[in-house]
Amino acid sequence: MKKVSSILLILVVLLLFATGCEKKEVVDSNGEKVDVSKMVHKHCTRAGTATDAEVSLNYDIYYTGDILNILKSEEKIISSKEDVLTTYEDAYKKIHSNYEGLDYYDAEVVRGDTAVTSTITINYDKIDIDALLAIEGEEDNIIENGQAKVDKWLELAKKFGTKCTEVKDEETENSEA
Repeated sequence: MKKVSSILLILVVLLLFATGCEKKEVVDSNGEKVDVSKMVHKHCTRAGTATDAEVSLNYDIYYTGDILNILKSEEKIISSKEDVLTTYEDAYKKIHSNYEGLDYYDAEVVRGDTAVTSTITINYDKIDIDALLAIEGEEDNIIENGQAKVDKWLELAKKFGTKCTEVKDEETENSEA
């Protein structure tokens, strides 16, 4: 009896381990969960400065081939000064207001006691590219032939000092070791 329960326990542990390895990475876009586990994922950071504040600028891009599928940005201003936080909160809200009503362009500004965070998720696979270009203009844009191009985004980001590294999942890292 003890041998059977030991074997059963081992099978349960193996089953849990195996199902845990099938983790899907998802990004929320327009209220939908998008599986990005089959896309290349790069995490990018950029240095920034602000008077009386710390700045944290992070970007995650998800792409297949040369097509940029999803961009998620998080820009955070950290300060103990109310007027600094208010200035950035107002600026972010004003920028985001230009995109109101544009599906698959999700923008949010969150104000805390010591920080303001602007988060934007753009699903280039589903967004109305013409409407996006009407807002942003076609000059210095990452859109080519109606599609967002990852190389154009990386080139533009590099001009602002952005550095990117590829994010690899644990399964890939473990199999490469």
